[in-house]
Amino acid sequence: MCQSIMDGHDHKDPRDFNDRDGRDGDRGYGPHDRSDEKDLEEGSMAGITRPERSWTGGESSDPAPLHHTETHTSTLFTDTATWENPLFHRKSKRVDEKHAARLAEGIPSPWRFNPIKAIGITLRSTSRLTSYCNILFPTIPAGIALWYTSRKEYPLATFIFNFVAMVPAGNLLAFASGELHHQMPHTIGATLGIFTGAVVETIICIILLIDKQYDVVRAALLGSMFANLLLVSGICFIVGGIAFREQRVAEYITEVSSAALLVSAVGMVSPSLFYQTVHTRKDVGKDTSKEQTLLASRVVSIGLLVSYAAFLFFQLMTHSTAYHHVLERAASIYTGRKVYRAKLSQLEAIILTLMGLTFVSFAAYFMVQMIPYIVKTQGVSENFMGLIMVPLIEKFSEHLTALNQAWDNQIDLALSHCLGGTIQTALLVAPLVVLVGWAANLKMDLNFELFIALSLLLSIIVFSNFVRDGKTHWLKGMFLLMVYYVLSVLAFYDPNPPEGHGGGHAGGGQEWRPGIASDGLIG
Repeated sequence: MCQSIMDGHDHKDPRDFNDRDGRDGDRGYGPHDRSDEKDLEEGSMAGITRPERSWTGGESSDPAPLHHTETHTSTLFTDTATWENPLFHRKSKRVDEKHAARLAEGIPSPWRFNPIKAIGITLRSTSRLTSYCNILFPTIPAGIALWYTSRKEYPLATFIFNFVAMVPAGNLLAFASGELHHQMPHTIGATLGIFTGAVVETIICIILLIDKQYDVVRAALLGSMFANLLLVSGICFIVGGIAFREQRVAEYITEVSSAALLVSAVGMVSPSLFYQTVHTRKDVGKDTSKEQTLLASRVVSIGLLVSYAAFLFFQLMTHSTAYHHVLERAASIYTGRKVYRAKLSQLEAIILTLMGLTFVSFAAYFMVQMIPYIVKTQGVSENFMGLIMVPLIEKFSEHLTALNQAWDNQIDLALSHCLGGTIQTALLVAPLVVLVGWAANLKMDLNFELFIALSLLLSIIVFSNFVRDGKTHWLKGMFLLMVYYVLSVLAFYDPNPPEGHGGGHAGGGQEWRPGIASDGLIG
């Protein structure tokens, strides 16, 4: 009987009903949920205990065990008399029926097309943080207008507006595509949700690649991994630590992700170490070393893509039950406005996804074209531009989603976004960019600067040790942010080379000149 209540996506966990009761309506139970809460309070009187509140809301003298995502059963429910209480079953059944009915109310007809309603749903988004990004929507047309009319006179303003425009454009793409993913099975939907962030990253990297800014491409690839692994994960730990004393991470997340991260580190770092070893040999010339490293990078990239395919097959096919359980258990912890809100129809979601993809492509191209000006005239190093600035806006919406999930005690979902994005960059985006360069006869390789490559390996080791015990708290988050801060400082003070590594450069040694506006699509 206990198992039938704890399983399934639509069942609520009575332990989590007052985690942040009474705070803002976006994260707690609003007035429309008070009857449901009252129903389970009666069940609580029969012997069901509640979870420990965070230190911001005051700790209880007898703390209850924290939520654990690894198992269905809990020591809180060892009293069989509680589960056999007819009052509990009657109230619980009523709560489940109300939950299912309210979910059905928010699902529209698949082919509904109501632009006014779609705009309203999009502006509200899935959380307050992501809805605030919509305030920046005017920067999209402003950035486009500056590119076509004033990029020669105001190159810095053109870069800033298009840099900022990447945030609302990416948010629109992530939200609209997420509406489609929610109508799919959880494991497939979650994987595609992470893949949406990779679309923006791939677009930016390929534009940089075509512009032959190889140094910035390489830095942006590793910078995306640093941002997910250190910056976003660290903030998630801090945010979750503020709301809860400790948060438990599912064993599946830590084990599988740690293994994939180590494979990613080997694939990304080895070509750099290979070049550092070969080019010091007296019997091998400098050009030969670069050529051999380029060939090795292309072959390694094929292996990385095969590894990513195996990772997806493991997650979606052979071991989908374990991943599905993690997602279902995490999703059942929090229900509120984000669950019961009105949703886009399939047709509206497809149209808005295409619009978001178009906006992202334009803003990314215009921003990338201004990077040489920033590097040359503003004293910004290529590594700082690639490692820090570009990754900040590549997956901005995905980062905000992870923060919301950590605040709602869904740390498994938050880490799935962070670690999934990191693994995807190493095993999918990086090799894909190398192979696209190969097809276009561009000399793009995986020969990163040695200090960046070793920093990635150390960062993965630090992160893996932090989540090894399956617990997260704010201090671990502070330490991860400290590591990211050190890397940011080093990247900022890293001097630009006189000419780009590998034949391409952002700043280079020649004077930057803005493109001349024309009547074409991109000038």
